[in-house]
Amino acid sequence: MTQWSEEHCPHRPDELQLIAPDLYMQRRDIREVKHEGDQWREAYTEFVCESREITVGEYEMLQGIKEISTEKAIDEYTMQLVEQGVL
Repeated sequence: MTQWSEEHCPHRPDELQLIAPDLYMQRRDIREVKHEGDQWREAYTEFVCESREITVGEYEMLQGIKEISTEKAIDEYTMQLVEQGVL
């Protein structure tokens, strides 16, 4: 997994894009930026975001971590303490 870096795209990029076998480009905070024209350049719009390369395995691991319910884990632990007579 690489560090997040700024990326500029002419079109709205996908949040997750397979760029090689077993390698994703992951993007976050995608925002549209409009640039006004001047005498040398026409007005244009680009998309700016943070991106990083991440393997499929790393991405799946991070998704699994997100799915863990902290509240559920605390409730289960509290119930164990009650059943053991500690609380």
